[in-house]
Amino acid sequence: ALASRASASRRGRARLASRGVTDASRRVVGARGPIDRVARAVASPSLPSGPLDDLPVPDFLRGPLGDIVRNVETALPDDAKKALLRTQYTSAVGLRLAFFLTQGVLSSRVSGRSNIDGAAAAAAIAKAVLDPAPRAKIPDEKSNLGNIVSNAADGRALTDDEAAEVSQFLEQHLTCIVNLFRTELEHLENGTYKFPYDLNPATAPTEQWNPAQVLAIASDTLSDQAKVSDRRNAKRGQELLDTFGPDPERYPAYYLQNFHYQTDGWLSADSARLYDFQVETLFLGSADTMRRQALPFVSRWMEGRDPADTKVLDVASGTGRFLTFVRDNWPELDCTAVELSPHYLDAVRKSNERFEDVATYPRAGPLKLVEANCEKMPFEDASFDAVTNVYLFHEMPKEARSNAAREFARVLKPGGKLFFVDSAQVGDGKALGMEKAFDQALERFPQFNHEPYYRDYSLTNLEELFGEFGLVLEESTVAWVSKAWCLTKREDPSEAVEEVEPVVVEAPDLSGAGAR
Repeated sequence: ALASRASASRRGRARLASRGVTDASRRVVGARGPIDRVARAVASPSLPSGPLDDLPVPDFLRGPLGDIVRNVETALPDDAKKALLRTQYTSAVGLRLAFFLTQGVLSSRVSGRSNIDGAAAAAAIAKAVLDPAPRAKIPDEKSNLGNIVSNAADGRALTDDEAAEVSQFLEQHLTCIVNLFRTELEHLENGTYKFPYDLNPATAPTEQWNPAQVLAIASDTLSDQAKVSDRRNAKRGQELLDTFGPDPERYPAYYLQNFHYQTDGWLSADSARLYDFQVETLFLGSADTMRRQALPFVSRWMEGRDPADTKVLDVASGTGRFLTFVRDNWPELDCTAVELSPHYLDAVRKSNERFEDVATYPRAGPLKLVEANCEKMPFEDASFDAVTNVYLFHEMPKEARSNAAREFARVLKPGGKLFFVDSAQVGDGKALGMEKAFDQALERFPQFNHEPYYRDYSLTNLEELFGEFGLVLEESTVAWVSKAWCLTKREDPSEAVEEVEPVVVEAPDLSGAGAR
């Protein structure tokens, strides 16, 4: 809506409101089996390459061709490899960004709440790509963006000065998206993790490149967007309570929400089918990239470890998207996915079917699927080497977050790791050079999306919350509107601090001048 109103006020000079941005290629298989990932990381960037089984060649040639592929990669100069890698990656993310930008424009028009200027949006992206230098920003003490957002949401047209501030704010966010992609490219060039499998046409799932399948899910998403818009206008964020009764042992009341005003909440096959496409549209194709910023932490931890002897628990798996990236890099891991929704758990099964291909993943470890609430998981104490958790806490009330953190610590072995990804919080914008504007956006986000627990989450001191249960923060990074953390469970349980109520940081003064 802001992008539309800024465009009207500045005659098309405003830029797209990027509302949020959101995987690793297969190993080369030849006569001698899969190439060792560690050796590849040292020798060269993680170049994407397709399986020889996809090529129409006789079986007796597959072995020699496998040797040729490996020899060519080894012989290729490092700078040439990097140039090839950069070309493949930038082409892939560029197409992805353009595609989901188009979807965002169409979605805004279907919703009837705004009419995003696609040309202005494309110009903003081009500026972010071609002019990566930090741009001048309105000083925090003079920023009135929070009130502009509120007033624009109420239908008031923007003045030229307000449109200029909105335009700058949106361009800064687009620059953050581009910088996020640059960060991932550095990880790929350094061999930190593999080229994302869904960015490689030879290994991407058919639903990402088959025109008929892409058209079908795009059309279904746009059709559902009209329902989402109606639900948002009517503030119907708890429709699920008309169908399901809260049950602490099954579906707690906080879970029965139409988060994001999405149809059926988490409790239908259609919701699970559309979810990833909807999220990538919201975040202009960068949601997966934000998730993957936890992989460097996993990569460092896995050095010297035997994947086959490593047990990983993915909590609140959703559609299993992040888990596929973890398993693609370390296929031999012994993995368990726990998810409360039976429909999303089935999506986890489907997204991980790729690891049943023994030609590509000859030593893939097991995957166990468990339908359970993460506040009370059916696993033994100290039974996992690592826990992964992505985009859960911002949709939980305070008590539930505390229960989940306690369970993470309980099932982890001493010295085990928690790899945690969720929404950025108040104060995280400082790392991006736009702290107050970022905090204002976080405060207003629930106005446009049904996120009843988001504001409390954004102010919660997560380091102290996890610390109550002996989980110590070791590494962290801000990835645009997400944050990725690596925490370690204390070896000695007696070192855990005394349990206290989670500390909530003081909310910043976001009133600004000109409040209405």
